[in-house]
Amino acid sequence: TTVLKDNHSIWFEQVSEDTVSISHIYQSVDSIPIMSLGDDDLDDVCKAVSGCVMWMQLGLELGLKYSRLKMIEIERRGRNSYCMRDMIAAWLRGKDKVVKEGVPTWKQLIQALTNIGEISLSEEISLNIKKQRKVSNPVRSEKKKGRRDVSTDDKRSVKKRKKEMKKRR
Repeated sequence: TTVLKDNHSIWFEQVSEDTVSISHIYQSVDSIPIMSLGDDDLDDVCKAVSGCVMWMQLGLELGLKYSRLKMIEIERRGRNSYCMRDMIAAWLRGKDKVVKEGVPTWKQLIQALTNIGEISLSEEISLNIKKQRKVSNPVRSEKKKGRRDVSTDDKRSVKKRKKEMKKRR
């Protein structure tokens, strides 16, 4: 169980006055659209996670290998913002075990942030995505950006995207 502040308790089913079951954290993630992310989304994703300092834990949770993350840390001399950017770029390009996890999505990112304890940041990203989906027409905005909702893709197009990601490595 985890102790919550008053402003966080609205997101979770209360188990007692000050505690909440960790299993309820994931319920808010279920309503996030499963839109695939790519290299073009690097800046947006980096801005979204700018409040997270645990870039290495996040990278591991997203499916990147420890050796790759250690190399990023050495190359960037431990500067968190540069390390985070390189880690996110590797994730978006499907490096290491990322392809096994599926195409990178906002939902995966939010889930990973929740898993490493960055609950308030994952909630903030989740809210921002939901707001953006309500404001814009999802069909138009996805067509403009050349993306489609993964949940509407047929199995062939998902496999094709995974093959493309493998080739980038």
